[in-house]
Amino acid sequence: MTRPWNASPPSRQESGWFLAFFAVCLLFNVWATRVGWESKNLPGLEFRQAQTAISAYFIQQDHDFSLAYPTPVLGKPWSIPMEFPLYQWTVVTVSNLTGLDLTKTGRVVSQVCFYLGLPAVFLLLGRMGVAAGRRWLVLAVVVTCPFYIFYSRAFLMETMVLMFSLWFWVAFEEAVERRQRGWLLLAVLAGSGAGLVKVTTFLLYLLPTGWWAVRRLWAGRSDRRWRGDFIWMALAVALPFALTLWWLHFADAIKALNPSAQFIREANLRDFNWGTWTTRFSLEMWRQKWVIITEKLSWSPLLGDAVVLTLLTARQRGADILRLLLWFSAVLMIFPVLYALHEYYFIANTMLLLMAMGLVLVGMAESRRPVWLVVLALLAFTGGQAFCYLDGYYQSQKGISWGGNELTRSLRGLTMPDEVLLVTGQDWNSIGPYYAQRRALMIRSAVENDAVQLDAAFNALAGEKIGALVLGPATQGQENLIKRAIALGIDPQPLYSWEGAAVHLPLARRSQSILHLLDNGYSGLVCAPGVELLKDRLAGAWYETSSLRKYQQQIFSRMQPQPIRFFSTYGPVLDGSTREPRFGAHPVTRLVYRLSAGPHTLKTTACFSPDAYTTSSSDDEQTDGVEITLARVGPEAERAVLFTRLLDPSGQSKDRGPQVINISFSLEQTADVELFIGPGPDGHDNRDWIWLGPLVIE
Repeated sequence: MTRPWNASPPSRQESGWFLAFFAVCLLFNVWATRVGWESKNLPGLEFRQAQTAISAYFIQQDHDFSLAYPTPVLGKPWSIPMEFPLYQWTVVTVSNLTGLDLTKTGRVVSQVCFYLGLPAVFLLLGRMGVAAGRRWLVLAVVVTCPFYIFYSRAFLMETMVLMFSLWFWVAFEEAVERRQRGWLLLAVLAGSGAGLVKVTTFLLYLLPTGWWAVRRLWAGRSDRRWRGDFIWMALAVALPFALTLWWLHFADAIKALNPSAQFIREANLRDFNWGTWTTRFSLEMWRQKWVIITEKLSWSPLLGDAVVLTLLTARQRGADILRLLLWFSAVLMIFPVLYALHEYYFIANTMLLLMAMGLVLVGMAESRRPVWLVVLALLAFTGGQAFCYLDGYYQSQKGISWGGNELTRSLRGLTMPDEVLLVTGQDWNSIGPYYAQRRALMIRSAVENDAVQLDAAFNALAGEKIGALVLGPATQGQENLIKRAIALGIDPQPLYSWEGAAVHLPLARRSQSILHLLDNGYSGLVCAPGVELLKDRLAGAWYETSSLRKYQQQIFSRMQPQPIRFFSTYGPVLDGSTREPRFGAHPVTRLVYRLSAGPHTLKTTACFSPDAYTTSSSDDEQTDGVEITLARVGPEAERAVLFTRLLDPSGQSKDRGPQVINISFSLEQTADVELFIGPGPDGHDNRDWIWLGPLVIE
């Protein structure tokens, strides 16, 4: 393309300032995409990101780089290929080479693909007749787009296919126009990558290339130049078209092998993928798309401003802007449902919208408007988008999460890596299996009572070990599914639940699973009725703390350091019913600490339960107090008292409520020090309900 008017070229100073401004915007983009970088979660339609991520995870775990790559969420066979796995292969390869975890690697690959697409935009602007120095205006708008900042680092192949599509667009036109084999090869490779990785995006970018091709063929009809052009066009698209059709057929054939994947075969998704005339003109569908456009893609006031500025100052760019907007909008009609329900689909066409917005600024600069006006508009466009990001996506991106929830963490801990999860109530959502890092048969609600399909799905699991049955709230007590799971070794009774989802585990590991729950203390898990987490009372004998199980050591979690050994007549307890957990020190309790030589200070609080000294109790039912003694102990019953105090809340009102214990002492050499809590002077322990707060020995 060439400029249809005589636009004055930018001065060297103007070009330099625009380049510098773009560099600042690019730095903002790099900073923003790094926000929340350490987080393991996948914000932004996590369902879809987890589906890509679980494929990459099992490709890496199994070293499986086959075309029938694993997406193990619908049972065996584990492959249900959607897009060609070039993105997943790239992520796994980079992860293997660098040692980065998959989440970070997925973000890096997506972000690099986004950046590699920018030179193609630069060249496309040149083909639209935009001077090199002014193309930075458009790219500044692109890199400050809040939607791209957020999604260009998603665990999705979208930026990879966008990169391929943009380069195909450039290379196609250059190859036909220049008749150069290098450009032709690039067009073939980029077109093949785009068509294989995601055909819906490739089809979108066939619109501008098709429009350009038709115009060129029509212009060359008189001198028969069109024949040569047509041959080069055909050479550029023949292989990409052939590979795309081959992959669609191959992927559908693989999905046909999975009895639970029939609903995602091409024939069953036609109306969903391509839409119907009803969905194309559905007001609700258009409302959803309008919300995404005005609230997600850019700062909504800028969209109206761009229209006004086009009419007032950039009319010479009106045709280019209009075409870009038509291509941006056309795909919303071609795939009405996909774009209404999945905002990440806009990764494909938002570039067209941003190019149109950027051309408004270009048109202003070309129209010889005052430089300050162009700069003001540029600041408004980029600053508005930066504000939109900080006010919106930044808030959901900045939080650090380790991924998943306590249910997925518990499933990962309670099942073996080679075991399979049976899950209901989550449709075919990959989030749970991905964070649990387990293969799964997700039983959709549509087939929970379909005996034929369930028979096929369970028969396909022959030979697999079942690690857990997770029943959603609506399917708890589902006898049909429970009976099938029992036959595979699952306990007919659930062990615990989390937010309404009941978890059945292998019957043979029931005791082991209970101990695991005790050791790890997953928050939010509720034991099922009839399940008792029996704890050893550790009463009436001396115990070495190092010999305790993990859950038993948690009793001393409020002590620093923890005792090396202890004795408790009734067994130690940690009361978590109050805001500050308290250690139960009912007499007789003896806590022995090993301390180094030098000065030390023991700090804690001691408090009686008010019921221990209420006036309504008879004298023989009230506490006679508790002795608190700190002593250095040695071999052969050697004992040197360092501190002692009697707490008697019945006889001394000042001993009621929290009592600060602050003991300073010094040791000449490393020694054992015992904190003794014993009965009062009468020697009985009636109502000696005493609690210690956090205990620290400095």
